Amino acid sequence: MKETGLFIPLIVFFGVFLATRDILYATASIMAVVSIQVFIEKLRKGKVQHKLLITWVLLMIFGSATLLFRDPIFIQWKLTIVNWIFAIALIVAQLFGKKPIKGLVQMSGALPELPDLVWRNIAFIWSFVFFFIGTLNLYFVFYTDISTWVNFKVFGTLGITIIFALITSFYVAKTLPKGKDLVG
Repeated sequence: MKETGLFIPLIVFFGVFLATRDILYATASIMAVVSIQVFIEKLRKGKVQHKLLITWVLLMIFGSATLLFRDPIFIQWKLTIVNWIFAIALIVAQLFGKKPIKGLVQMSGALPELPDLVWRNIAFIWSFVFFFIGTLNLYFVFYTDISTWVNFKVFGTLGITIIFALITSFYVAKTLPKGKDLVG
């Protein structure tokens, strides 16, 4: 899915929650939307991106538990677990010599060639971001009401992501060779 497609489930989740104030309806809606995204991506590309697939599988597990037990704690924990999985995956990939971020960004042609040290630092920055979001989520799960948690899930995680995307952009711009710009 295109990057804008990543926001559709979040918008639907928030919209349904706002309209109903019912986390169960919101959970069922996000499960349906992400399932449709997985189905469409499989049809169009013949495969599903790992990030979307992991998110979908965990959403189905935790969303189903939320609906079955009528307890939002399961869907609330999903955000932490998904983010921690991404953090661990980035760190493990770096430790074993794979460069997932470099490969994704370079494949899209979004940036010129950068030194491996820069890519390693970006991977560790984003590992921190994922770990931080997952950990901060636990605060909102255990110390706030469901409406506050939904607002954190939608706006807090988005804000944190935007801030670190800007930090990453400034870092990359600082490391570019003279005469190069961000769009290679």
